[in-house]
Amino acid sequence: MAGRVLIGTQGWNYAGWVGPFYPDGTRSAGMLSLYAQAFDTVEVDSTFYAIPPASTVRGWAARTPEGFIFSLKLPQEITHDRHLRRSAAETELFISRARLLGPKLGPILVQMGPEFTPSDFDALEAFVPTLPADLRFAVELRRQEWIRRDVLPDLLGLLRDHGIALALSDGRWIPRDTVLELAMEPTA
Repeated sequence: MAGRVLIGTQGWNYAGWVGPFYPDGTRSAGMLSLYAQAFDTVEVDSTFYAIPPASTVRGWAARTPEGFIFSLKLPQEITHDRHLRRSAAETELFISRARLLGPKLGPILVQMGPEFTPSDFDALEAFVPTLPADLRFAVELRRQEWIRRDVLPDLLGLLRDHGIALALSDGRWIPRDTVLELAMEPTA
């Protein structure tokens, strides 16, 4: 199956890019439009820190061309503070704001903190089925214990059953050969 490869960065609003990337004198308000002339996707890190106002999300969509894709991070209140528990209202609000991007909404990253361990699998197992099936999600787990042969099959099965991707951060502690081997095993 052929896919579309998108190239982008994490964010676009960096003062240090004025001069080397953005023309001298570029103001913050003009950066996204200029960014979207060079790249066709961006990971929005700011959504990790707070659910953006509807006007902000609409502005992102308005300042980018057709076909541009935003990947948003689920807020840390949901992932790091609440560990996916008792977060239905916050998740629903975030999803409603994300949907304002329309066809420009790409995958939503559920990036868990390093304190989220396999002992929290029940929280992930309860949370994943609540996510809307019409949107794309990726889960990133930052502990080596998630990539063990006694844990990974259940994790991959849960994500596969709900059409969710496993995102791997770039670290020596991630045994990619184990992930690939187990991911390629046929499902029952």
